[in-house]
Amino acid sequence: MAVVEVVRGLMDLINKNIIAKTNVSANILTSNIVKVENSFHFQPDQEIVLIDYGYNNENYSSTSHYDIYEYARIKEIVDTRTILLYANTVSDWYVSDNTFIQKTIGHAPLYENRVYYGDREVIPTEDMAIAIEPVSLSNEWIYIQGGLSEEYRVSIIIYGKDIETEEGMEILNKYADAVYQLFMDDLHIDINNVDTAVLDNVVAGTSIVKIADTVENRENFKNSTELIDEKSYQIQDNILIERDLAILNVTPVVPDGSGVMSVTLSQHPSIITPLRYNYLTTEYATLIRYKRYFYDTRVDNIEYGVVQKGSAMIRAARLNWFGKEVEEHTFPQKSKGVDYFPEVNISSSSSSGL
Repeated sequence: MAVVEVVRGLMDLINKNIIAKTNVSANILTSNIVKVENSFHFQPDQEIVLIDYGYNNENYSSTSHYDIYEYARIKEIVDTRTILLYANTVSDWYVSDNTFIQKTIGHAPLYENRVYYGDREVIPTEDMAIAIEPVSLSNEWIYIQGGLSEEYRVSIIIYGKDIETEEGMEILNKYADAVYQLFMDDLHIDINNVDTAVLDNVVAGTSIVKIADTVENRENFKNSTELIDEKSYQIQDNILIERDLAILNVTPVVPDGSGVMSVTLSQHPSIITPLRYNYLTTEYATLIRYKRYFYDTRVDNIEYGVVQKGSAMIRAARLNWFGKEVEEHTFPQKSKGVDYFPEVNISSSSSSGL
C-alpha cells in the first residue's frame, strides 16, 4: 500500500482541523454570538480569528477592516450553526464582506501553504509550519495464511517562530499539544476515503440512503458482495455515526444517470437491518466508503528543541506517529519469475481427434 496516501491523509486531517475555517452566515454586530455555516471542526476554548476578504484588498482601504482582523475565544459550540464567544466582538463583521472565522493558536495562525509533504531544508521563519515526513515501513505476520500487519512510521515536525521569546516557545508547545490531541482523537484515522452528501433526511428504523447518481458514486458505492471487505461503509452527520455497514442494494432512481441513487445499508452483509439513528441534511449527513482501515494508530512520542534550517535557528517539535493496517496475501502465489513463451495455438486437427 502507498505511503503517499498515508502522508496525504495526515495532511488532510491537519488542514481540516488545525486550519479549520467556516464562513459567517449572519452579521456580527459587536456580539458574542457568531452564526456560521458549519461549526463541526471547532471546539470550546479554542482561539479564532475573524477576518474578511477586504483585509489585503486595497480597494477596501477606506473600510474599517482593511489590514484589520480580530481574535476571540470560543466559550461554547451551541449547535452546528452557532458559536458562543467569551466576550463581544470589538467591531462589527458583515456577511456582505465575506467574513469568515479561522482557528488559530497563540495569535499565530497556520496556513495551508505551510503544511508540507516532507521536510524542507529551509523553512520560512515568519510563519508557523508543519512538515509531514515519511520515515519507515515494517511488517509482521499476525495470522496465517495471509494477514501481514504493516506499520508506517511518520514524523510530524512543527516549526515555530520568535526563537528568542518565551511566548514563541509557548505557541510551539500549544501547537504540539493540539496536533497530538487531534491524532489521539482519530485513532482509527481515515485514509483514502470517498464521501458523498446524503440528499434526504434518513429516519431511524429505515435503511435507505439517497445520494447523487454520478459516475464516481456508481464506482465507489456498490453492493458489498462486489468488494473484498463486505462492511466498508459508514454514515455520519455532525452529531452521530454508524460504522461497518454493508450495501445490500443500489438502485438509480433515474435510469439515465442524472438523478438519485437509493442505497440500502445494513449492519449484516446479507440481511437488512435498520439504521439506529436519524441523519439530517441540516447536520451535513454524509455517506462514506473507507478504503484503508488502520486498526492501531497514535502519536507515541514528542520531542522539543531547536533545529537549524538554512542560516536560521528555528524552534521545532517532532511528533512520532505510527499507523498499522493489515495487508491480505493469498497463497499459493503465482510466480513472477517464469520465462516468457509465445502463445501456443493448438491446431484444429490435433485438437479434434483426441
